[in-house]
Amino acid sequence: MSWSDALTKALPLLHVLEGRGNEAVFVGGSVRDTLLGKKLKDVDIATSATPEEVIAAFPHTIPTGLQHGTVTVVHDGETYEITTFRTESAYEQFRRPSEVQFVTSLEADLLRRDFTINSMAMRADGTIVDPFRGLTDLRRGVLRCVGDADARLQEDALRIVRAVRFAAAYKLRIAHGTWRAILRHRELLKHIAMERIGLELDKMVGGSGPQQAAALLAVSELLAYTKEPLPEPLAVAAAKYREDKQSSIRSRLRARQTEEHSSPVQQAAIRALIELAQPEDRWAALCIALQFTEEQGEELFAALKYATARNAQLAAVIGLHRKLTSSCDSLSREQLSDQWVRLIVGKFGIAAARGWLRIMRAIPALLPPSLLQLKLDSQSSQQATAGVELLAELELRMDKLPAVRLKDLAVRGSDVQDLQKGRQAGPWLGQTMNELLLATALGEVPNEKEPLLNYAAHLFAIGSVANEESL
Repeated sequence: MSWSDALTKALPLLHVLEGRGNEAVFVGGSVRDTLLGKKLKDVDIATSATPEEVIAAFPHTIPTGLQHGTVTVVHDGETYEITTFRTESAYEQFRRPSEVQFVTSLEADLLRRDFTINSMAMRADGTIVDPFRGLTDLRRGVLRCVGDADARLQEDALRIVRAVRFAAAYKLRIAHGTWRAILRHRELLKHIAMERIGLELDKMVGGSGPQQAAALLAVSELLAYTKEPLPEPLAVAAAKYREDKQSSIRSRLRARQTEEHSSPVQQAAIRALIELAQPEDRWAALCIALQFTEEQGEELFAALKYATARNAQLAAVIGLHRKLTSSCDSLSREQLSDQWVRLIVGKFGIAAARGWLRIMRAIPALLPPSLLQLKLDSQSSQQATAGVELLAELELRMDKLPAVRLKDLAVRGSDVQDLQKGRQAGPWLGQTMNELLLATALGEVPNEKEPLLNYAAHLFAIGSVANEESL
């Protein structure tokens, strides 16, 4: 085991507390990840010192959670949470302890934690304190609750979802007793705020084991028990996965037949999520694979309390995909190229287009067969080659667009308004500007001031722009 720079940098804090006669150790994820040789995200410290003693020991502190014994210490430009050893009483709403009691026993503090792999401590000399055999579980690839699994999960029901996240991220098998407790107590998730569920799911989708997380969520049916209902495609996909899983147990041959007959696109997409670097792309790919509509994508992110901007971007990528898919059967290859421009400029935006291209390159199985057929009919004879060529053509068309946003146009709204002799701005003006943008993007009008104003005048002359009364 080698010490990371993060632990080395935090080591003086342990020395300061020990120099005042207190016990101080690194705890939790920093110990687990050090033993695994992983990069540390943060470093947490536990100590026998009371919060008041911690504040007295360091010149720069923030009383972030005194009622729970936590003080944030600022040291050498970094912040560290230092928490007093504690035990916890009965939990309220299956989430938070009603009160905590400070203790001087490190083992008593470790006993209150969730899983054995997170219940190890490390002293300043590198000695590992591991009363619940977390290191053994880590080496054997097992995720196990500390002590009584029923008690740990009832204390904090969020641990039910965290168990899935840790198992997926660290490629662990959930111990039988812990798994049975998860199934027994999954209804307690109705007490957990959706923001907390959303945070855990975000970490799963963006983490190192999204495929394993999806499988565990499907088998356990956890997402059927959240405080707010989630969109139907999630339940449908989970039910199908369980059906295939049960078939594979009954017969290996039958399992192969079932998997081939069921949803290979969904299976391929979920396996390939790891190929996408950005969590937003992974979410969009997952929703596309599960055949979400735009509205269901918005419903999902709204339920998980994600930011409005994320919600809109997810819906845009899903919408772009569905519109392209529905266009394939009725458009020629050349018409599809223009449709691509119309969808980018007129509705979904350049960010959605770039996201869609990244997803399709990473997960070609998501490309609609009818879209590929447009390419196959022309030059290519192989589907894989057709997909690469088609995506390259669409990206090239997008990159050559002279304007994709209103700010890219060579005219301003005030210029167009002057054509109407100072007519008061209203919906007509926005509609006109959008018409100019689309005409420019399609190459019908050069992105120059005079041609654009001439085109605007033409639109007014033929009555293409609606007046306020009709809007």
